[in-house]
Amino acid sequence: MSRSAQNLLLVLVGGAMLWITLGSGEYVNYVRPGFRYPLVAAAVALVVLGAAGLRREWRDTGDDPHDDEHGGHGGQGPGVAWLLCLPVLAIFVIAPPALGSFTAARGAGRAAPPPPSPAEGFAPLSRTGAPVPMSMGEFIGRAYEAQTGDPASFEGVPVRLTGFVSPPAKGERGWRVTRLKVACCAGDAIPFPVIVRGLPRPPADTWVRVDGVWEPPPPGRRATVVQTLRGRSLQRVGRPGDPYE
Repeated sequence: MSRSAQNLLLVLVGGAMLWITLGSGEYVNYVRPGFRYPLVAAAVALVVLGAAGLRREWRDTGDDPHDDEHGGHGGQGPGVAWLLCLPVLAIFVIAPPALGSFTAARGAGRAAPPPPSPAEGFAPLSRTGAPVPMSMGEFIGRAYEAQTGDPASFEGVPVRLTGFVSPPAKGERGWRVTRLKVACCAGDAIPFPVIVRGLPRPPADTWVRVDGVWEPPPPGRRATVVQTLRGRSLQRVGRPGDPYE
């Protein structure tokens, strides 16, 4: 790979990063939304460096007509460097989607620890009125706290969860609605699943909004992180702008 090709590749990689951050917005499939501006800055730096390198190579080639056509003064880099083109092609041709049921199913047998409750504790909720929209993390945290403390604090409270459909663990009744929690990027994603019972299961990876109430585990059963929702209604929805919690 000549230096000209290397510089061109820098421009393409930077352009791809700008496209997924400022163009399509698909960067949220891979990192937290807060990383947008650092990504833009890094992309601009790559484009500027690549463009400056191309300008230098073209200028030097024009000054010295005896330079060979494969790179002028630049020489050759390792051929394996062409593999760096693959991420660029993947972004422009087949942009990888956000993680979904496949990732969740791989961790179906092990659940993430329950999210910690706020320092001031969870605010009490009413058992009457419209379902309370809440994140999967809040639902799991509230349910775990009720299970290990006073179940009456959360029993009968109508809630609304939004996530994608994922298959149940082996031997599990019902199906799972899941949201993935990321701290930095998709590489550290942790599934936050909730078992749904009483409603027909939609196809895997379908995004749904489920209304229901927490179903406490049978008496005597040890505390579990994977909680159950007794579903009352279900609506298919589009994927949210930020697919992760």
